[in-house]
Amino acid sequence: MSELQNEDCLGKHLFIMGDVNTGKTTLCRQWLVQLCQQGLGTRIALIDMAPHIPEALALERGLVGAGGSLLPPPASGVLDLRTHLDAPRLSSTSEAEAMAKAVRNAHAIEALLAQLPGSRRDILFINDVTLYLQAGFAAGLLKHIAKADIKTLVVNGYWGERLGGGELTRREKAETQRLRQSFARRGRILELTRCYG
Repeated sequence: MSELQNEDCLGKHLFIMGDVNTGKTTLCRQWLVQLCQQGLGTRIALIDMAPHIPEALALERGLVGAGGSLLPPPASGVLDLRTHLDAPRLSSTSEAEAMAKAVRNAHAIEALLAQLPGSRRDILFINDVTLYLQAGFAAGLLKHIAKADIKTLVVNGYWGERLGGGELTRREKAETQRLRQSFARRGRILELTRCYG
């Protein structure tokens, strides 16, 4: 996996996928730091969609390390867009409650995405995109990205079995597949299968 760390992501569209704790966020963090070290921080927008997962809940579910945040280096000039988001599957007692949380998350993320076009940033990192895809649409996400004229796109998302099933998972997988199809046409998909760090 060390060859990925050394890959130049500038000018590319990359979709990093994998199960929980396979190093998706770690790899994105390394690329983000590299670009900032090149003095490109003021061209970068970061949308962190990772949900808030209380440590006790992650421990109880055997998912310590899930939902890792992606933070820009201090004083890098990166436009850091984030808000409080829940982990619908992990924090809900019913499918209906999980879907309601997913819908609230999608609305909150839409507000972050709406800030992209006026930001004058042409490099975009998105951490944990699948949280949006639980109730949002891949097509809508791609429209926001196109409207902002993003040249470099680095996105990571969950692709696995450890978080369970149900309608929320089926919807997330279907929308993630649509996003994968876009990256297959215009970029590259990297699937991480073991811990990378």
